[in-house]
Amino acid sequence: MLNRLTVFLLMNVTVMAGADKDAPEDPGLVVFRDHCTACHLQTGMGIREMNAPSIAGLPRWYVTDQLRKFRRDQRGFHKDDYSGHLMQANAAALDEKSIAFVGRHIESLAPNQSRNTLPYPNTSAGKRLYQNKCMDCHGEQAEGKRSERIPPMTSQQDWYLLRQMENFQTDKRIHHEKASTSITEEEIREIIAWISQLDSPTK
Repeated sequence: MLNRLTVFLLMNVTVMAGADKDAPEDPGLVVFRDHCTACHLQTGMGIREMNAPSIAGLPRWYVTDQLRKFRRDQRGFHKDDYSGHLMQANAAALDEKSIAFVGRHIESLAPNQSRNTLPYPNTSAGKRLYQNKCMDCHGEQAEGKRSERIPPMTSQQDWYLLRQMENFQTDKRIHHEKASTSITEEEIREIIAWISQLDSPTK
């Protein structure tokens, strides 16, 4: 009797293991693994040396918006935006379902909590400048405004935020408010230093 029970239990374990093995993979994970991990890593933390930012924890709506912009040549269009060209090629390979799936997966990843990489001190001037130049659109704590498709800035590292400000100023990327380009380099550094010390969204 004991031997029969042992065999029965072993068969059940085997069947359950086989069922797990045959279970379909999450489609968002599959898209992310096949199209994103080479640059953004499995964690979504990115590789600075490749100009690949941390994208973990970004809202699904923002990720899908940006992928569509890359597909439509609304982003990555500048001849000197080499990382943008790569993103255009990757986005062109995705259909609408894939974009939705990968957006959901990226949103589920734990956000980067180590976003300070530049030697910029966080000062009260940074907060004041942010309030005067950025808060109306991006929110009091840089959380963004989904209803207006304005992104949060609390998931990405300071070097990437600086790069995007440079891209806006040199027309490599389009900003919804052209007036935002009338800002000094010192002011940009102070604003970014303040944003980068804000808490990232928690999962």
